[in-house]
Amino acid sequence: MHYFGFDIGGANIKWGDLDGNAHEIPFAIWQTPEQLPAVLNSITSSFPRDAKIGITMTAELADCFETKREGVKYIVDSVAESLAQFSPLFYQTTGRLCTGTEAIESWEQTAAANWHATSSYLYSIDDLHTSGFVLDIGSTTTDIIPVIDGVPVTSTQNDFDRLTNGQLVYAGIGRTPVFGILSELNLRGATVTIARENFATMADIFRWLNEIEEDLDSTATADGRPASRHHSRSRIARLVCADSGELDTNEIDSISHQVKISFVTLLSRQLEKVMKYHPGVPLVFKTLGRGAFIADEIIQKLATESPGKPPSILAYSSDTALNQSVPALAVAHFRAQHDQRIN
Repeated sequence: MHYFGFDIGGANIKWGDLDGNAHEIPFAIWQTPEQLPAVLNSITSSFPRDAKIGITMTAELADCFETKREGVKYIVDSVAESLAQFSPLFYQTTGRLCTGTEAIESWEQTAAANWHATSSYLYSIDDLHTSGFVLDIGSTTTDIIPVIDGVPVTSTQNDFDRLTNGQLVYAGIGRTPVFGILSELNLRGATVTIARENFATMADIFRWLNEIEEDLDSTATADGRPASRHHSRSRIARLVCADSGELDTNEIDSISHQVKISFVTLLSRQLEKVMKYHPGVPLVFKTLGRGAFIADEIIQKLATESPGKPPSILAYSSDTALNQSVPALAVAHFRAQHDQRIN
């Protein structure tokens, strides 16, 4: 038997298996939702016949859907249309897998359940560390989840409540517009208010700082031009309504570092908020996601400002593909466990 997991997001689809193979493709569901069944068919065309699939999702929040309930139903129906032969089951925030019919009936537990799958998985497979925090820094959002004895410690089950208590931060190292991170910066001895327009994203900042790689084939950028350092420089300059040639390299560096500092500060403050709500959770931090490279800096900033017992930072992997695909790997794992229990 072969087990696979899918994480169907609003901008990307990720999948993986029990051997730790992980993959990701861009898919902007809000632009072409009708293509989802065909995309899933294409991905699974080479899957073995005995494959079984577990699924989690966040794409239901995409604004092509009137409501999250509608989004869940559409995704479940698309899966049923394209993957029925793999007997798909859906992960819920109750920690269980369910059928498509049940996933639609209790859509609140199906929507945005990947954080629960991730945190449950990471601490359940580690006999040495069963309690601590998960810091998952993605391209769009960041999850900060306290875990005790392998179980996420939260009374919240939806994104609104998670935003309220700090466990969900709608900021990441990729798609987040820079104007959502800071409103002004220091340049040429003056305080400059940046343009409140999506001229540049956090990916441009980290790409310019050489913390993420160029992707010359990708035009999923603020201006539709390639994801290169050259074009990132132009997008960053546009934040202050300038052309690339109007600012020298040191000034582009300065803007980028100021934005990064604001991003790190934002996430460290949110981490502090969650930790204060859960003082009994050990200072063990399991870090993952596309932005895992900056997790140490966020945690250490907080540790420096609030001295005490030093934190233990455990990176999930040095492999970016694996770091980005943990929810998919998690639901593959839970699907295998599910079948073992019923057989």
